[in-house]
Amino acid sequence: MNAPDSALAPPFRLYRATVQPEWIDVNDHMNVERYYGVLYQAQVAVTEHLELGRTYVASRGLSKMVVESNFRFERELRAGEQLEVRSRLLAVDRKRIHFFHELWNLDRDLRAAIGEQIDVHVDLSTRRSAPLPEEVLARLQRIVAAQAALPPVVARLSLTR
Repeated sequence: MNAPDSALAPPFRLYRATVQPEWIDVNDHMNVERYYGVLYQAQVAVTEHLELGRTYVASRGLSKMVVESNFRFERELRAGEQLEVRSRLLAVDRKRIHFFHELWNLDRDLRAAIGEQIDVHVDLSTRRSAPLPEEVLARLQRIVAAQAALPPVVARLSLTR
């Protein structure tokens, strides 16, 4: 990973969008499918930012796959509102990474939803879990430590279970 540690300090603010009219459902708010889609796009952006995306997969034959996720809706989003996803790493071990995403309504300065997931690191040649390379694990551990100054979050998932 070539990015300096300071560039990787969470929370990552890598995804912003405007709620589009076609995202609105019969209840005149953003459809649940779009909440998931927004958080997926943020997850892709974080994965690329951490240099665990397409180049990592192509060059090493290693990847990560979601094994557990949790999502909570807190407030509705309406057409035209600006949103941002703030992401961080809550934990990492030899084979797993715990991601946490907060979906914010920037117009009202309110959190609209949270999503978290645990990804397992895999060797694509065997389709089995595999340890993170030592240098990747060390970098991710530094990122987790860098979040110590951030407000705590209440996560539903854990690497210790």
